Amino acid sequence: MKTTTFTQPNYRSNYIAMQLQLPMEIEKVIDPKDEVYSFAEAMKGIDLSQYLKKKKHRGNPGYCPTMMFNVMMFAEMEGKNSDLRELEKLCKTDLRYMLLSREQTPSHMAFQRFEQNVLKKAMREIFAEIAEHLCDQMGVNREIQYIDGTKLEANAYKNSFVYKTRVLHARERLNERVTEAIIQLNQKYGYAYPYHWNYASQEIGYIAQYLMEVMVREGIPIQYGRGKRKTEWQQDYDEFLGYAMKLREYEENLFLCGIRNSYSKTDPDATMMNTKYDYYNQTGVSKPCYNLQIGVSDGLVMNAGLYQTPGDTKTFIPFMEQFYQLHGYYPKWPIADAGYGSYWNYFYCLEKGMNLGMKYNYYAKKEEPKFKKKIYNMINWKENEKGEKICPQGQVFNQYLYDKREEEGKYLKLTQVYGCKGCGTCPVRKECTQGKRRTISRNPILEEFQQKVDENLRSAEGQEMKKQRSIQAEGTFGVMKQDRLYTRIKRRGKDNAEMEVLKMLIGFNLRKYHLYRLRKQCQA
Repeated sequence: MKTTTFTQPNYRSNYIAMQLQLPMEIEKVIDPKDEVYSFAEAMKGIDLSQYLKKKKHRGNPGYCPTMMFNVMMFAEMEGKNSDLRELEKLCKTDLRYMLLSREQTPSHMAFQRFEQNVLKKAMREIFAEIAEHLCDQMGVNREIQYIDGTKLEANAYKNSFVYKTRVLHARERLNERVTEAIIQLNQKYGYAYPYHWNYASQEIGYIAQYLMEVMVREGIPIQYGRGKRKTEWQQDYDEFLGYAMKLREYEENLFLCGIRNSYSKTDPDATMMNTKYDYYNQTGVSKPCYNLQIGVSDGLVMNAGLYQTPGDTKTFIPFMEQFYQLHGYYPKWPIADAGYGSYWNYFYCLEKGMNLGMKYNYYAKKEEPKFKKKIYNMINWKENEKGEKICPQGQVFNQYLYDKREEEGKYLKLTQVYGCKGCGTCPVRKECTQGKRRTISRNPILEEFQQKVDENLRSAEGQEMKKQRSIQAEGTFGVMKQDRLYTRIKRRGKDNAEMEVLKMLIGFNLRKYHLYRLRKQCQA
């Protein structure tokens, strides 16, 4: 008679004495303060069936999507960092995961297929749904959004970078060589191919194709290999074919860069960004990264997104538009540091009915004693009754020179440039400016925006919000990187990376709810 061992794949359907020792009611052996009960309580009332839809297929119906999602999110709640093989093991050995999986044991490949085929498409909507539900449960104030960004290293080789400037310079040098080659070709065979300063790979490929057609028509032998001497026609063909292939490579590089300045070969969606190298805060180390932006309300992450631009300024508008698409409203107070303060962001907040809570670049610096000693900085100059700037030598900058026009999206920025009449004979001109005369740029609308920011942030409410931003937004990154050890994205591609980050942040929010539940029990 064949005996069934514990290690056999079909042990689930063939129980032995060792398995019968496990409690049939798993809930009775789990600590009531365990995270699994907080997870079940937090997920109660959330209908995930509208997001987790599987395609119809023949054969085995597969695992329940809701069960798979619950297991994965509970793992993220515990900080497992998307390790699918460990998740497979936990479903076989951990009572809590056995409870959530209904004693089923999906493989790591089953979890991977679920991520790619089902979860990735609806990850952002699920994140917003869970965040809104937790806000209702915890009584979170949704009117305030504490916004901050950080660099997350991508799953890419750090030396696999391609810079746009280097590609442009290399293409420029190659175009010069192509021009010389076309001139020599025209002189040699009497052709009339046009030459200019910029060539397309297809244009040069036509020349190589014509040379090949000539060799075939004339019966010129084509030689390759050692000890074979190439004809002059073949040498020209190989030269132009190499030019066409190299131009094709440069075109692909520029296409992948897009509006960015660089990308990584192993993850083309990642951008080379300056990061903090170690705990000594050494900066200037360029690595392939994504720019993670988060918006936090009372400790809960309400909005998150990955961006390919290193700076925070241009991420604000698409970040807030994403918030509106997910939640259906704009926050009353977007609180952010000086990296978000710009003319266009202020104008956007004014249009959408949001208060100005983003600092500008010299918000804190202008109150420092060291900065006030810089007497030739326009910010430290006095103004007369008409609002005109007066330099330390008493010269009034009221001579209008010209306007600088900048347009980004639907917002127009006009900056007025002023000068004075006494710069030519000023005794301290060399200390004030390096040019022949000193000019200043002023934008009355931007100055009004900045005055409003000062008014908002220097109030009692503004002071508290500034303090909370450093606690909640930057504190979230501290928990993510130091406690959960999440400093590097495991998946490649922007969509996969964003899914991974949103999973991690859902786990972060669920952990916040667990701590809230424990505090509530202690108070009771």
